[in-house]
Amino acid sequence: MQINRINNTLNFRENYKNDKNNKKESPSISAAAGALCASLLSVGAISMLTKGKLTLDIFDSGNLKKDLATVLTLSTASITGGLLGGLIEAKNPEDKKAKVKESVFDIMSVAIPSTLATSVLAIAQKKNIKSPLVQVAATLCGVGLGMPLAQKFVNTLDRQINKSNPNAKTNERKLRPQDYLVHIDDIIAIATISKVPFAKFLHADRLLPFIYAWCGCEAGSKTADDKE
Repeated sequence: MQINRINNTLNFRENYKNDKNNKKESPSISAAAGALCASLLSVGAISMLTKGKLTLDIFDSGNLKKDLATVLTLSTASITGGLLGGLIEAKNPEDKKAKVKESVFDIMSVAIPSTLATSVLAIAQKKNIKSPLVQVAATLCGVGLGMPLAQKFVNTLDRQINKSNPNAKTNERKLRPQDYLVHIDDIIAIATISKVPFAKFLHADRLLPFIYAWCGCEAGSKTADDKE
C-alpha cells in the first residue's frame, strides 16, 4: 500500500512537471509593444502618404495594387516589430530561431494568400467579370493554396539554412487546421481587397492593424519549447 502511494505521488509530480513544461508561456510584453508600435507607425506613415492625414481608412477603394501593397506593408511591419521586441528578451539561440521562423511563416501566410487572391481579382477585372462568385473564388484560392505554400516555403528555407550543419535542430512547421482559423487576418485582408460588402459595412479593414499587431506579438513570443 505504501509503495502504491509513493508511485502515485511520483507520477503526479512527473505529470505536473510535464504539463508545466508543455504550457505555453504568456505573451511577451516587449513583443506586444514592438508589434503595436510598428503597426500604428505604419498606419500613420501610409495614411499621411496616401491621404495627407492620420486615419485608419488606409485602403484605396478600387485599386487592387495599392490595397495589396498596404496589406503587405502593414503586416510585415507589425510582425517584424513583434519579432524585434521578442528578440530583446530571447533567452537562447533556439528561442531566437523559433521566433524568426514563426515570423517568416506569418509574413508569408499573409503575402502569398493576398497576392494569389489579388491575381484572381485582377484577371476577373481585366476580363470584365463582375460575378460575386469571383470574390468567393479569390478568397478560397488565397487561403486554400496560400497557407500550404507558406508552410512549404518556411520549411524549405529552414532546411537550406541548416544544410551545412547536420547536428542542427530542425522542426517541420506543420500546417494545422487551427491555422486557418487563427489567420482570420487573411480572410479580412482578402475581403478588404476584394471589396466584399460585409467587410465595407463592418469597417473590417480598420481591424487589420490590431490583428497584425497580435500576429506580431504571437510571433515574438514564440519559444523553442512551443509545439509546432
